Amino acid sequence: MIRNYLLITFRNLMKNKLHVFVNVLGIGISLACCIIAYYNTRFHYDYNSQHSLKPEIYKVALTQNINGRSQPYGITPLSLAPSLGNSLVGVEKITRYINPTLDVRYGEKVFREGFGFVDTNFLEMFDLEILKGTADVLQEKDKILISDEVADMLFKDENPIGKILTVYLRDGTSKGMMVGAVYKDFPENSSLRCDIINQMDNYIEMNDLDEYDWRSWVAATFLHIPNEQYVEQVQLDLGKFVDVQNDARDDWKVESFFMEPLSQIPTTHRDYWNNWLNSGLHPAALIAPPIMAFLLLLLACLNFMNTALATSSSRLKEIGVRKVMGSIRRHTILQFLGENLFICFIALLVSLLIGSFLIDAYSDMWPGMTLKIDFTGSLEFWGFMGGLLLFTGILAGAYPAFYVSSFNPVNILKGDVKYSVAGWLSKILLGLQFIIAMIGIISAVIFIQNAYYQENLYMGYDKDQVIAIPVRDNSELEGFKNRIASNPMINKLGVSEEHIGWGNYVRAIKDGAEMENEVTMLDIGQGYFETMGLELVAGEHFDMNFKESNREKAIIVSEKFVEDFKWTNEDAINRKVRVNDTTEFTVVGVVKNFYIYGFWERINPTALMLGKKERMRMIVVQADINNLSSLNEYLKESWAAEIPYRPYPGFFQEERLAEAKDINKQIIKIYDFLAIVSVLLSLVGLYTLVSLTIIKKTKEIGIRKVLGAPIGSLLKLINRDFIIIITIASALGAYAGYMMSVSLMGSIWVYHMDPTVWSFIIPIVFIILVSAITLSRKVYVAASKNPVDAIKYE
Repeated sequence: MIRNYLLITFRNLMKNKLHVFVNVLGIGISLACCIIAYYNTRFHYDYNSQHSLKPEIYKVALTQNINGRSQPYGITPLSLAPSLGNSLVGVEKITRYINPTLDVRYGEKVFREGFGFVDTNFLEMFDLEILKGTADVLQEKDKILISDEVADMLFKDENPIGKILTVYLRDGTSKGMMVGAVYKDFPENSSLRCDIINQMDNYIEMNDLDEYDWRSWVAATFLHIPNEQYVEQVQLDLGKFVDVQNDARDDWKVESFFMEPLSQIPTTHRDYWNNWLNSGLHPAALIAPPIMAFLLLLLACLNFMNTALATSSSRLKEIGVRKVMGSIRRHTILQFLGENLFICFIALLVSLLIGSFLIDAYSDMWPGMTLKIDFTGSLEFWGFMGGLLLFTGILAGAYPAFYVSSFNPVNILKGDVKYSVAGWLSKILLGLQFIIAMIGIISAVIFIQNAYYQENLYMGYDKDQVIAIPVRDNSELEGFKNRIASNPMINKLGVSEEHIGWGNYVRAIKDGAEMENEVTMLDIGQGYFETMGLELVAGEHFDMNFKESNREKAIIVSEKFVEDFKWTNEDAINRKVRVNDTTEFTVVGVVKNFYIYGFWERINPTALMLGKKERMRMIVVQADINNLSSLNEYLKESWAAEIPYRPYPGFFQEERLAEAKDINKQIIKIYDFLAIVSVLLSLVGLYTLVSLTIIKKTKEIGIRKVLGAPIGSLLKLINRDFIIIITIASALGAYAGYMMSVSLMGSIWVYHMDPTVWSFIIPIVFIILVSAITLSRKVYVAASKNPVDAIKYE
């Protein structure tokens, strides 16, 4: 019997080779997308899984009360860990981590690397694979552990153990450190990422810090709590240190200290301020692949189901004869389900091949994430694939199998079965296909429009013609500034302590005793305002004949600042405000709102103050856009001549918005792929359904032509129902695509484009036009044939 089933299956597959090929390809592509979505999701939820103590490690964070809401911060006081000591019951170990970037030199090679300064018990909590040397070197202050990537870059085939690297500190001095061990680099999905590890004591010494000074910060304080029952009590005990912190920093009061498991950091820390750890995938990178995979899989299954229903009409007599010969309904169902599962199995094999190519292209889309299909990997993956096979086979093949097997054999053989190829179910399935296709097209169009909108959105400052060069101290700043100032390509030059998109701080500002707001602060220097192209809307800025005696107590505020304090721009001038309730400043100017954080966060009330000359750490230069690349090369050469022991740190200001552009591009690629595949599958489904409808109506078409019916009326006869279905599906798909796109954009950016009427007109007209051409061509060919041949056909 099994042999008979296999022969029937093979015969029917060969009989419908084109339909089988289309379905295998369609399901194969959709399953390949499911594989990518699986590995993409695994990448995110496997964050920090290399650490065996992951379930027992907790990170301390803190909150501040900002205008009535609790804002979490990722940093913790440097002194928290030593102050805790052994006082917390249930806490077995405590370690700190901070990850500054420092300049390093070995021979003629000068490079910048991320350091990880940690306590000596760090490797007792976090697992690192030591490739050369021993982990014990962490107990020695002047020895460092380097990643295998750094070892390969510097030493190639040499043994790095014992080699001396020169580390340049932030005060301009240098320190020699010996390589004591080489470790395998942290994986990409790790919250901790650093290339050189050294003792926390060295960091404290290098920066001349007091370990018990609550005004200094580290990136993270980790607690090892083996027994979960102590977590709640430890949380309460941490609250005792809030007052200690606030006594030390009455200008920056903490609301609470709290803990969270290491496993939650990738998901939660993206919304934290001062988060210095590696965050997980952006929500767009986590949400978009499963959505695309699900829609494509649903579309492929609907196309398969529609094709199966349409082609099964030619097998009614086979079913009738089998039933008359004694076959029970269950056997017929198993036969059809088996055929469908076999097609899905072939598609699964194809998906593994397609996925191997697509996953590399997908990895290239998202920096910091490399995905690979591991065919010899975990049972979980093959369990996922097996479940996907069953789900797809049942979803695509169950209804056709149960529907076709339900007919009475007598009625089949008498020809009394009313089996409509384009019946209501087939039309609904076709409509669903076009809804999904429209979702893909609408989403692609909206994201393309949004990319153009964000590209051309005025940011409130000059983002296209500015190069910024961070320096280490005032002596570097003055030396480099004097070297480059005379270059004719430089139109404007300014200096600053903070910089738009690069650094700022927050302070509480009061308007008398009535209102207090948290304000984003930038301390700027001479020339910065004009070089950055900031626009003054009232008053004056620091470079405009400003009286020297007023400079230290002057402040320029943004339009958002004025709005939040319920002033007008003109009324704001000469207002008195208090910063941190200690120092009084006079508002001398109002600047047009500008986007400090790009599109990610709302425009906050902002204030500019004139910083102290000796604290300036940023040089900004403005040039004609055509000269920008040449100027950057000149700046690199000048830097190498002036500061040869450090790599050139300059960047184009536009790069501060690069992440938003990259995400836009990648989402557009995803939805373009969805749109192309879904439209092609939908058109194939439409073509199949129309072809089978024409076959069923061949005699009717011939008789109508003999009676004088024009081709136009025949086109209308067959096309009408399909055009109505496609039009309704386009409208529903447009609405669904709009809701999905707006929701996704809202989860990524605060500032994005609102779809316009053209966002819908273009895709709807396109899908209806392409469908009409597909329909009309097929019907026209059939209607143009000799009616005698059509009548003889039956």
